[in-house]
Amino acid sequence: MHLPAPTRFDSPRQSDHWSVCHRSVCHGVVRARCVVIGVICLLSFTDAMVVPAWCQRASASDDVSELIEQLGDQSFAIRVRAKEKLQQMGLEAFDELQSAQFHPDSEVVSAARFLINSLMVSWSKESDPAEVRASLHEYGAQDTDDRGSRIARIAKLPDRQGAEALARLTRYEPDLALSRKASLALMQQPLDSDLSKCQHLAEMILDVLKDSDRQAAQWLRVYAEDLQTQSYSVQAWRALLKKQRHEIDASASQQASRASVLALVRTCAQRAKALNQRDEAIKLSVENLDLIPPTTRALVEACNWATDIKLHEFVLQLRDKNKRMFDTDERLLYGAAEALLVGGEKDEAQALAAKALANRPFPKDEEEKEKLTQNESDTLAALHLSLAEELLSRGLFDWAEAEYRCILDGVELTSVTGANTRHSLADMLGELLRNQDAIDVLRPIVDRARKDGVLRDMFNQNRVALEYMKSQLEFHQAIIAKNEGDAEKSRQKLKLSYDMYRSNVDVLIEMYRTDGDSDWKRMINRLVTTQSNTSKARIKNLENQAPMLPQGFDTSRELSRLLNEYAWLVSNTTGDYDQALQASQRSLELTPDDAAKIDTCARCFFTLGRLDEALKMQQRALELMPHSPPMVRQLEMIQNAIEKKRQPAEDER
Repeated sequence: MHLPAPTRFDSPRQSDHWSVCHRSVCHGVVRARCVVIGVICLLSFTDAMVVPAWCQRASASDDVSELIEQLGDQSFAIRVRAKEKLQQMGLEAFDELQSAQFHPDSEVVSAARFLINSLMVSWSKESDPAEVRASLHEYGAQDTDDRGSRIARIAKLPDRQGAEALARLTRYEPDLALSRKASLALMQQPLDSDLSKCQHLAEMILDVLKDSDRQAAQWLRVYAEDLQTQSYSVQAWRALLKKQRHEIDASASQQASRASVLALVRTCAQRAKALNQRDEAIKLSVENLDLIPPTTRALVEACNWATDIKLHEFVLQLRDKNKRMFDTDERLLYGAAEALLVGGEKDEAQALAAKALANRPFPKDEEEKEKLTQNESDTLAALHLSLAEELLSRGLFDWAEAEYRCILDGVELTSVTGANTRHSLADMLGELLRNQDAIDVLRPIVDRARKDGVLRDMFNQNRVALEYMKSQLEFHQAIIAKNEGDAEKSRQKLKLSYDMYRSNVDVLIEMYRTDGDSDWKRMINRLVTTQSNTSKARIKNLENQAPMLPQGFDTSRELSRLLNEYAWLVSNTTGDYDQALQASQRSLELTPDDAAKIDTCARCFFTLGRLDEALKMQQRALELMPHSPPMVRQLEMIQNAIEKKRQPAEDER
C-alpha cells in the first residue's frame, strides 16, 4: 500500500498535537491503518516526530478568515500551511490581512504584518499586457524607490495599458505614499474622448477598488464618477479636499500628508482646466497656496507646473505671497517672467527677465574682474550656466542665450568654462538653424586654439571637445553654402567636417542628403555602410565584453547609446530599416523614457512608412522634451506626410 509522504514536526508543540490529529481523523476501518502508521512513525522517531500529511488538520476551504485564524493555531504545521496558502492567495487576502493587524491574538498580528510587508505575492494578472507584467515581475521584492519607478513606468504606457494595474496598486500597495502615487498617476493620464471607453475604465476602477477605504481609493472613486459623465465634479472634489485638509491640519490621519494633498490639488486643477473649468482650477490652486513650502525649489516647481498648464495668474498670486523671495532669486524671477509671457505681457516679462539676468552679474570693470578669485568666477559662471540650461529646457531660447553670453563676457576666452559655454551656445543656435550665429560663437576659440599649442593641450587635459567644435564650425559653413546654392562648397565643407569628427553621424546624414555626382554618391554610400558596420561591431563587442567590464561601468546605458546611434544613422540614410527599428526599440528597453531615443524610434517608423506609429512616438518624445526644435520639426514632417497620404483618398471620394 502506498503511504502519503510524512511531514516533519520540528518542535515538541507539534509532536504533542499529533495525537489530537490522530484521534480526530481515524475512525472505523481507517483506525487500523492509522495504528499501523502510528507504529511506523514511532519506530522512526529520533530527534523529531513525523506524521502523514493526510493526518494534518486543515481548513475545509480556502476561506481567508479561517486561514487568518489558523495563523494563531497551536500547531506549527497548521500555522505554516495557513501562511503559505495566504501567500499564494496574494492580493485576494490583502484586505482581511490588513484588518488582522488588529487581531487580539498577537501571533496572528505578527504573521499578518509579515505577510503584508513581505509582499511576496503576484502583483500581475494573466490578462495584463506584457509590458505591465514585466514591470510587476518580482515587484514585492523591490525597495520603495524601485517600486515607485515601476509605477511611473506603468503609468507612461500608451493607451492606458497600465490602468488596471495602477488601480490594483492603489488598493493593495502597503506603502501609502506609493498607493497615492499610483492613484495620481492614473488620474493624470490623458482623457479619452470616447465616452464608452471612459465608462469601461470607470467600471474597472470601481470593480478593483471594491470597498477599500484608503485615501487614494477615495480619490479614484470620485475620478471614476467623473469618467462616467465626462465631467469634473466640483462639489465632490471640494468635499474630499476639505476633509483631507482638516486631517492634515489636525494631524488626525497617517494617510494624509501636505505633499499628498498638494499633489491632489494640482491634479484636480489640471483636470478642471482640461474640462473647461479654468476659473475653478485657479481658485482651487490659490486657496491651497499654503500647502507649498516657502523654499526656492518648491516655489520654482510650482511656477513651472502652473505655467506648463497655462495657469499663469496663479504664479503671480504666488509671487505676491512670497514677494521677497521672488525679488531676490533668479529662478523665481524667471518663473514670474515666463508667467507674464504666457499671459501676453511681453514687455513686463522682458523687464523681469532682464532683472533676473542682472541679479548676480560679472564685474564690467577690468579691475573689478581681476579682484575675482578663480573660485568666485567659476561659482558665478556655474550659476548662470545652470540658469541657461533650465531656460533652454523650457524653450526660453532668447533668455537662455543672454545667460550664455553673460558667461562669455565675464570669463577669459581661453578658459575651460568659456570654451564649454561656447560649445553649448553653438549647439543651441544650431538647433534653431541660426548657422551664422553659431559660426560667430565658435570661430574665436577655434582660431585661438589653432595658433596656441599650449591651449590645445590644456583643453585636451580638461576634456574640452575642441575637435567637435572645429567640425561644427565647418558644418555650419556647409549648411550656409547649401542654402546659398553653392553645392560644391557645401560638399567640401561637409567632407572636411566629417573627417575632423567622425563620431557625429549627423554630418554623415547631411552628406547623404546633399546632391552630388555619381562619385559623391558612391563615396557617401561606402561611408554609411562602413559606419553602420562599425556601429554593429561595437554593439557586439560590448555585449561580449560586458561580463568583464568594471562594476561601475553602465553597460546598459552605453549599449543603448550605440544601438540608438546605429538606428538613427540607418533610418536617415540607407540600410536594413527593419533592423534599425529593432535596434531602436531595444535601446528603449535598456533606457526607457529617453526623449532623444524615442525621437529615433519615430524616425525608424517613418522611414518604414508606418506613419501612425511614427506620429505616436514623436508625440511621446515631445511630451518628455516639448521645446526641442529638431523634434518639433520632425513632428511637422510626419504630420505633413500623413496629410499628404490622406489627401488622395479624400480626393477620390
